[in-house]
Amino acid sequence: MKAVVAGSPGQVEWIEVGEPTVEPGGVLLRPLACGICSTDVKLVRAGYSGGPRYALGHELVGEVVDVGEGAKWQIGDRVATAPYVPCGDCYYCRHGQPTLCPHLFENSLHPGGLAERVAVPKALAERGLFPLPSSLSVEMAALAEPIGCCVQAVEACHVTAVDSVLVVGDGPMGLMNAAVAGACGARPVIVAGMTPHRLAVAREHYADAVVNVNDQDLRQRVADLTEGRGADVVIVAVSSAEAVESGLTALRPGGVLNAFAGVPQGTTITLDLRQLHYQQIHLTGSFGVGPEHVKQALRLLSEGQVDARPLITGVFPFERTAEAVAHVADQAGLKAVVVFE
Repeated sequence: MKAVVAGSPGQVEWIEVGEPTVEPGGVLLRPLACGICSTDVKLVRAGYSGGPRYALGHELVGEVVDVGEGAKWQIGDRVATAPYVPCGDCYYCRHGQPTLCPHLFENSLHPGGLAERVAVPKALAERGLFPLPSSLSVEMAALAEPIGCCVQAVEACHVTAVDSVLVVGDGPMGLMNAAVAGACGARPVIVAGMTPHRLAVAREHYADAVVNVNDQDLRQRVADLTEGRGADVVIVAVSSAEAVESGLTALRPGGVLNAFAGVPQGTTITLDLRQLHYQQIHLTGSFGVGPEHVKQALRLLSEGQVDARPLITGVFPFERTAEAVAHVADQAGLKAVVVFE
């Protein structure tokens, strides 16, 4: 069967891979839609460097086409899937920190979402698959995984309806964080970025105010919107130390800053310990998604609390996956979704 993988640096490649097997309790999916994320872009840019070939894609919606003995699903079921599941029994799982589980990637999609068929192991089939709500298109449901990542971030910051939230970053994940914060009742929700067409989407659909940092002072603009205090919560959805440091300037005393975006190994920030001590700020981070976050994201989408339609700016058939990756890599729009006919 065909699968899409990273080829030479910057290139997408189609290869033939073996048909995945279905283990007892597991299922086999025929993909219906799969989102393209920045991780896929990073893998393509880096290129294949040897070792096993895994398919790109993990933001998957599919139809069950085969089931292992004892599986809880039936052929024909349409499901959204978490990309992996924690073990549920280690120290971190018992302390409610599923994405710190050392076994997190032991139960994941194989060979990946962008393949003609995808095997789901038993643990993932039992705890990480969710029925596709009838009210959702497959393209919208494919955003449950990235929106679930934002659900985890907003939960980590304990966002409530009395909070002001600044999201630093106007890319897809920044706008999803703003959407989830808004669904929690946060006001005002402020999005800061550098890209006019993305800030326009934020202003129209997800934010009470936007800040173009090319020509506006972030700290002063946020202060003006929060009675001089600064934001209660800052979520940094940009992969740079400078973005985190900029977010810290706009955080109120006692506020929470979440480092949401992944950064290269060795990235450091300059932190004034007086701010940490005397202003009693809180620093946290978010990585990945737990199955419960995907479930919550599906609920937010199906109930209309998060409208993902403005985020999907490109829908591409499977054979045009390379264009979908380029759509994201070139920042031509926001989210690209690959659909399977």
